[in-house]
Amino acid sequence: MPSTRSDPADAGYVTVEAAIVFTALTAVVGLIVAGMVTVASYLGAVDLARDAARAAALDPQDAATTATAVVRDADPEAQVSVTGGGAGELITVKVTKPGRLFDLSATAVIVAEPVGAS
Repeated sequence: MPSTRSDPADAGYVTVEAAIVFTALTAVVGLIVAGMVTVASYLGAVDLARDAARAAALDPQDAATTATAVVRDADPEAQVSVTGGGAGELITVKVTKPGRLFDLSATAVIVAEPVGAS
């Protein structure tokens, strides 16, 4: 008849296995949360670039200053670069936000409004 008593050498294995499983689960949950934060930051950069490009399109003569003011007002740590700027030309706004592991950047392109249009 088999014995129902466990071997004393097996004591503690369940505790070690549980510790390994909980550590792995914590790491996976941490990576998922970090990924979600990164995606949210990227979407924020996209929105910021879009808003800055819209503002720059309404004032094409001073597009760089207008876009920079919009970005600085929303996120002082973000960097912005603007190319183009004449009436009827393409204005490209690139916003770069610092991230935890790497910088996130987004670009928006829009046609500038004609001068005097409302």
